Amino acid sequence: MDEYFMFFIIISCILLIPEILKKFNIPGITSVMLAGIIIGPYGIGLVKLDAALEIFAMFGAIFLMFLAGMELDNKTLKEEFKNSTFIAFSSLILPAIGGYAIGKLFGLNTIGALLYAAIFSSHSIGIIYSLMDELNMIKSRFGTTALSATILVDLFSLIALSAIIKMSSATQNLDIVYFILMVFGYIISLLIFIPFISKIIFKKFAKLHVQKIHFVLFIIFISILAGEYIGLHPIIGAFITGIAVSEALSKEEHDKLLNNNLNAIGYGFFIPIFFLTLGMTTDISVLYDLNNIWLILATIITASVLKIGSGYTSFRILKYDKIKSLCGGLLTMPKISASLVAASVGLELGILSREFFVAIVVLSILSSMITPIFVKNLVVKNSSAFVDKCNEEKR
Repeated sequence: MDEYFMFFIIISCILLIPEILKKFNIPGITSVMLAGIIIGPYGIGLVKLDAALEIFAMFGAIFLMFLAGMELDNKTLKEEFKNSTFIAFSSLILPAIGGYAIGKLFGLNTIGALLYAAIFSSHSIGIIYSLMDELNMIKSRFGTTALSATILVDLFSLIALSAIIKMSSATQNLDIVYFILMVFGYIISLLIFIPFISKIIFKKFAKLHVQKIHFVLFIIFISILAGEYIGLHPIIGAFITGIAVSEALSKEEHDKLLNNNLNAIGYGFFIPIFFLTLGMTTDISVLYDLNNIWLILATIITASVLKIGSGYTSFRILKYDKIKSLCGGLLTMPKISASLVAASVGLELGILSREFFVAIVVLSILSSMITPIFVKNLVVKNSSAFVDKCNEEKR
């Protein structure tokens, strides 16, 4: 297919489909993913998923996580860290126990069951962040707490996924201990050195906005390369870099850099491409695979009940009302990118069987496509009780 026509189709989908489906209260993320399913190789095959498109999609994921780090209100994040940690711990441990139990019940060995547990615990921070941003929830106290908890869960689950995959080939336990120490050393180093260097660079290029963008891109990819060297997923480095760069900026500099430049680059092209390719890589034919229906049902029901239930309960314990607590519980459900990557690696290494891989794919499709619709409708239908209260929480 002619490359120009292919990009015409892609841009048309990104521009038009969300506007059309907005009338049915379907979130933009879900709309773009649906478009990807339709035009992709598992749909009508209008657009081929080639190497160039995959690179654009990876840039989109990196930008999305960097912007998520920059968007967080660091002051509120520090104030709400205790609450966020409690919510994260609740929505991490209980689903992990459920995932491990399902894995063992259906015949996985210990390493396989641990991997299944880690996949159960993981979130799709990209979907959750974009949905909260679309609903103007991020700057509220509830939004910061929910997003921070989600990020902590994703951070720990991604580290756990990396560690478990390493365990399958590690010759001794010291390899795992060394890896975990390297991860925490990496995160602490970024949070110390990036703000220090960024302040110097931003002062030097105070009136040169293009050079600031170049520096931001440079520091993002340096962080990602360092993370990849020790075996970390790129989105962890991108997110930590976003927090660190944000720490170096005044509010005026932060808003100008974010709103005038980075948001335009990310949301104008790369981030929608990321969600479109998620749809294009989704093979919905697995939904009709009834050979392992009991495993699929057990996976979906256990993950949904434990994820939503643990999220709802932890928010209620922290004195949030029922609507916010339900919203917080639902926000723990979406899982696609990290889960599918982990399941694919598990299948490739022989840690997971084909049946477990299919169950994770079905769970990922349903949770990432349906949950945003429920969350958006919950917020829209309770706008006076939900959105207004969120606005009052802003500081």
